[in-house]
Amino acid sequence: MQTTLKIIFLSAVMILTSAVAFAEPYPTTLDNGNWVCVDGGMGVGKYADRSSVVAEFYSPPNYRIAIDIIYVTFSDDYWRNHQTYIGSPYKVSGSQTLHFRYHWGRKALSYLQNGTWLDWDINHDYSHAEGAPLIPYAAEVAFVSAYNMKFFGDTTGYSPVLKGYRRVIDENLYRALDI
Repeated sequence: MQTTLKIIFLSAVMILTSAVAFAEPYPTTLDNGNWVCVDGGMGVGKYADRSSVVAEFYSPPNYRIAIDIIYVTFSDDYWRNHQTYIGSPYKVSGSQTLHFRYHWGRKALSYLQNGTWLDWDINHDYSHAEGAPLIPYAAEVAFVSAYNMKFFGDTTGYSPVLKGYRRVIDENLYRALDI
């Protein structure tokens, strides 16, 4: 009985975590599907701009890609009335360019931050305080947009918080990318 309850609890936590990871209740895409939601919080959605992708280095199994992230601020009044930002008026409040390095065989990912390449750890639970939950999602949008194929696909990583394995990229992102 205790094992069954533990499984049910962990399943519920995993479902809630995957929904949060995909930044619900923000619109999945904006700009006619060109901007794909990769993170969100406090009324600001972060969207990867598929039209901005630049393949900087191509030498399989190594790749380097840049993509612009658009910061979109949604209406607080709309949230108070509807408890969602889907359908809300919004304005662009900023942007930044992210650069990623990929190694196909190892499914390894690095990102450039303040002039230094940092490795993204597939077996770490990133929080907003650490500033990195958008990294795998933005990197996946960049890779799919550049090469029309999934980088992580069904790859799983170990979650110390959940004490089990979970998908690196939620299927909802692939649906938004139509792949």
